[in-house]
Amino acid sequence: MKKLLFFAVAMATLLAGSLRAQDDRPRHPDRREWIGRISGIVRDCDQRATEFRVALARALDRSRLDGTRREDRLNEEARRLDAAISRLRESWNHDRDPERSRRHVREAIDSAREINWAIEKHVVHGQVQHEWDVLRAELSRLAEIFDEPRIRWER
Repeated sequence: MKKLLFFAVAMATLLAGSLRAQDDRPRHPDRREWIGRISGIVRDCDQRATEFRVALARALDRSRLDGTRREDRLNEEARRLDAAISRLRESWNHDRDPERSRRHVREAIDSAREINWAIEKHVVHGQVQHEWDVLRAELSRLAEIFDEPRIRWER
């Protein structure tokens, strides 16, 4: 009888500990928290793309590339990236649907790869490099949250 009682108490203790451990497991964020997180990343990316575009244009105007076709191409690529991210923001704000917004994420990443190649080729420094580094990090976060493959920045 004592063995049975001991066994019952031991099982109850194990079961209670097991249930408590399950309660301590991390929970998935609720939909509102998840949407807020994505919205923040999209907003940050949009802001960073604009800051990068402005910093690049300013730096190019003071560089040896000023007035060249190369300057025009770099500025156009920066505008394309900024526009792609703006379309992503509009899509996300309208639908809050990752599947519908994903194509805009891909479009932004494709534009960013072109800019990355040009920036590495022309070796930029200072504020433009800083803005680009920050924007690349934001784009990597964006790819991750939209379940896109990890961005490979090299060509």
